[in-house]
Amino acid sequence: MDYLDILVNPYWAPRAASRFLELVRTKYYDGAAFNRVVPKFLTQFGIAKDFNVRNKERELTIWDDFPKEIKFEPGMISFAGSGHDSRTTEIFIVNPGVSASQLDAFGENSWETPFATIDGDVNKSALKKIYSGYGDMPPFGKGPDSNRIYDEDGYTKYLPKSFPKLDYIDRCYVVDEVGLDDPSEGEF
Repeated sequence: MDYLDILVNPYWAPRAASRFLELVRTKYYDGAAFNRVVPKFLTQFGIAKDFNVRNKERELTIWDDFPKEIKFEPGMISFAGSGHDSRTTEIFIVNPGVSASQLDAFGENSWETPFATIDGDVNKSALKKIYSGYGDMPPFGKGPDSNRIYDEDGYTKYLPKSFPKLDYIDRCYVVDEVGLDDPSEGEF
């Protein structure tokens, strides 16, 4: 079983860090699909499995964080957005092997501010194992259409029928960073 340890850095982007931890604590991401996986670019997730929850949370936006001039690197995590103060629940992780020019492009938009990073090389290699056979989302590729995932049958019909090999998040939880060997000992 692979897992990803995410180290949240609230001083990079306090609004994003707070929103992410809130969503994890309410189990929003449990069962969510890795719906956009583009090797040497990014991995994206953040559309909840539960129809009512995903549509309720989609309406709640958070303001952009003030940029701290932190340069993106592989393994860094940011909210995705579509304009100023548009962030809701969708997250992207910068994949290993991304080009230098793309790294420079991440963060050009006000809503792209890193708030966390995948911790450790073992975790970054687990990131490479997430299924990427469908390509980017439309119109850039033939992968899952985010808007269709938000439909009522997004998780019951659309994804299972059209994208049966997608990988999903089993569960997310917050662990105190005191270095526990068993994550369940530090669950909140």
